[in-house]
This record gives sequence, C-alpha cells and structure tokens, in this order.
Amino acid sequence: MWSGFHVLSCAVVFLCLSYIVICPYTKVEESFNLQATHDLLYHEENLEEYDHLEFPGVVPRSFIGPWIVFALARPLTWVSHACGQTKMFSQFIVRAVLGLFVCVSLIQFCSRLYTQFGRDVAVCVLLLTSTQFHFLFYASRPLPNTFALILVLLAYSSWLGRNTVTFIWLAAMATIIFRSELAILFGLLVFQELLRRKITIGTVLKYGIPAGIVSLGLTVLVDSHYWKRWLWPEGEVFWYNTVENKSSQWGTEPFFWYFYSALPRAMTFSVLLVPFGVYWDRRVHSVVWPTFGFILAYSFLPHKELRFIIYTIPILNVAAAVGLTRIWHNYHKLPATVSLSVMAGLLLSSGFTACQLRISRYNYPGGEAFSTLHSMINSTMDHSMSENCNITVHISVEAAQTGVSRYGELRPHWSYSKEEELNVQQLRTFTFLLIPTSKYKQFQNTHKTLAKVQGFSKIKLNWQNWVLLEFIVEEKIHVLQQRIVSCQY
Repeated sequence: MWSGFHVLSCAVVFLCLSYIVICPYTKVEESFNLQATHDLLYHEENLEEYDHLEFPGVVPRSFIGPWIVFALARPLTWVSHACGQTKMFSQFIVRAVLGLFVCVSLIQFCSRLYTQFGRDVAVCVLLLTSTQFHFLFYASRPLPNTFALILVLLAYSSWLGRNTVTFIWLAAMATIIFRSELAILFGLLVFQELLRRKITIGTVLKYGIPAGIVSLGLTVLVDSHYWKRWLWPEGEVFWYNTVENKSSQWGTEPFFWYFYSALPRAMTFSVLLVPFGVYWDRRVHSVVWPTFGFILAYSFLPHKELRFIIYTIPILNVAAAVGLTRIWHNYHKLPATVSLSVMAGLLLSSGFTACQLRISRYNYPGGEAFSTLHSMINSTMDHSMSENCNITVHISVEAAQTGVSRYGELRPHWSYSKEEELNVQQLRTFTFLLIPTSKYKQFQNTHKTLAKVQGFSKIKLNWQNWVLLEFIVEEKIHVLQQRIVSCQY
C-alpha cells in the first residue's frame, strides 16, 4: 500500500516533468550545459564543431555534469530517433534526466529525514516543495547550480546519516567541480560539527585532502580536453566572481535581497513557518544555522540571483516542515484561525506557483520563434534540393538568450548563425531572420513577416476579472523570410 510519502514523491516527479513540457526552452545562463549535451550527443569527439569553442561565454564551465547526463540520455535519444523524433525531443530527454536526478536526490534526502525527524516531517517537506515553484522549475534546468544541488542534497543525506566519509567526498566534488561558493556552506557545517565534537580535524583532513585532489584532478583532466587548454573551470569562475568581482557587471542587489526577496519568492508561505520549526525543535538548529550563515556570507557579493542559493530551499523547508507538523498535530488545541491560515497559506502558495508557471510559459519567445520557423516550413521538402539551396538563418541576441539552442536546428543543410556584430546590410542577406520586434521595420523592404511571437510583459490588476490578475503579453520576436529566395525549400 502506498503511503503519503510515496504519493508525494511521485507528485514531485510529475510536477518536475510537467514543467519541462510546459516550458521546454532554456535561457542564456543555461546555454553552456545544454549545448554541451547536444555536442556530446551529435558531435562526439569532433571538438571543432562544439558550440563552446565558438561561443565560450564569460567564464568556462565544467563538462562533467553534461557528460553524465549525456551518458544516461544517449540510449533514450537513440530510441527517440529510431521512432522518428527530432532533436528537439532529445532536449526533453536531457532535461528530464537531469530533473529526475534532482528529484531522486530530494527523495533520498527526505528518506533520511524520515529516519531522523519522523515520517510527518519528511512528508511535509515533499508537500511544501510541491507547492513552491522555483525549486522544481530549476530542477531540470542545466545550470551549474543544478548539478551542484544534486550533490548538496546527497551530502546532507550522508551528514544526517552520520556517514562522514561520503559527506566529505560529495562536498568536495560539489565545491571543486561545480560551485566554489559551497565551500562556505560545507565549511560552516563542518565547523559546527567540530564544535559539537561530532568529527575531528584529523578526520576532515584524512578524507578531505584526497577528495579534493581527486575532484580537482578529474575536472582539470576532463575539462582541459574539451576546452583544448589546461584549466580548472570553477577556479576561473571563483577568480572572476570573487577576486575580480566582475559579476557585478551583470547587475547588483542590496545586501539583504536574498532575505527579503529571493527566499520569500522561492518558499512563499513556507518561509513563515521556519521560525516556528526553529523554536519548537532544537534538532533543526544544526540544519538551519549553517544555511543562514551561507546566505548571509554570500550576500556580500553584490551580484545576486535566486539560483545562487537554490540549495538552501530544501534545507529551510525542513524547519518549515517541523513547524507545519507541530501545528497539524496540535490543531485541536489551537484557534481555528491558525488551522485555516495554514490551509490558506498552502493554497496561496499553489496559486503563486500557477501564476509563476504561466509567466514562465511566455518567457522564451526566442525558442518559440525558432520552433515556429521550422514548423512553418514544409516537412516533406526535397532534401536533395535543400542541399543545393543556400538557406541561411540568423538568430539575434534577443532570440538566442530566450530559448534558441542547437537542439532546435532541425534542418541539417541549413546554415545557422548567431554572429552578433553584423550590420543591417549583412543581415538582409539571410534567408530567415529572428529579430526583436523593435528592429523588424528595418527589413520590411527585403523580408516579409512569417510570424510574430509574443512574450510576457507585465501583470496588472483587473477588477472586472474574478481572478483579479491579467497577464499582459506583447510581441517580442519577429520571424522574417527573405522576399526573394533563390530556390524552393
């Protein structure tokens, strides 16, 4: 017989996969890992064709995460191609593999909570997670933070289970390969355990040094091969973000932004339950304090994004789940308004998640435009003729940043370009253009509009609508076709 734990575990997986179907495209910060999985699948060892060598980005990233996802996704992509599916379906597979990795690590973490805190707390963590948007939305997004999240959850599971050796190895791999700032989180956790005399410095050094050497050696060897130069990717990221502090070029936020903006948006109603869990159960202290310390220390970097602290959400949900469990067990002793407020809070969190999902559905006009272009072209085109045609497609920066990837390049004989520094005359030579709406009028004499793709603009209150909220979309990307094409396609 299935318990509530198993039902909610399945619900978490279902929601994660649903988000992939509803929002299949990715944005610019996810492009390296996504393009890397594509190149591993379709170019194998032909490194000259790899996207990152042409568009290296600001800082290098590790290939280890994409390689693991590629290895697991490859048999499934073979099957999908045998069934006649396009490369775009392979992108679904790749993201689904990554999302399932995160979900399994979360369920493993909750299984450990089941042992340490009891069944109800573990169930409540899954319940709260399913009502929150950002964690499961990010779970399938190929970010370095997402790959690190898997190891963080497994490391915390090992820590709760007093498996010190596994914890140290997982912490070293997460920090050295994927996200160097995790040294703060794991460092605070280790420091706490040293103060509590749960571990010794000798144990940390005994296993930490070899774990660090192996992790560093692995990333240097693997990534130097794919980047075609000797490097430690996360070391260069750390230097760029922290030592040179150049990340602030991408925007800055106030010091306490994570506390008053990021956490409330990510946890919604659950954030109000955290203080109750901390107050009612002293066991929560050892989980929460290193987490808050990490967020506080990371707040000193001026450039802030929610994904930078995504690892803390399931940890803080433990405190929230303890608070929710205590309220649930004592609902008959509490005023009815308390129980009603909790139920209303969970419903509001679910409503907020639905709103965020609807907004996100329209946040990828570039991907929609790219898909629209290919779907509007006759799928039964003469491939022998297409080889003789010089069909060229230019993808603007705005389109590339909002969903275009190599998985969407469905015509092998077409030439796709993301070159940025082209003038209007050069752009007019392309057969197809994906151009932001603000610029399409420059091409009215040479190109015609095939499609206008909308994207999210804003939310406004509409008192005449019973749901009060109105989601405003506007034209973002125009798909243009050259008026005179040299051959049929």
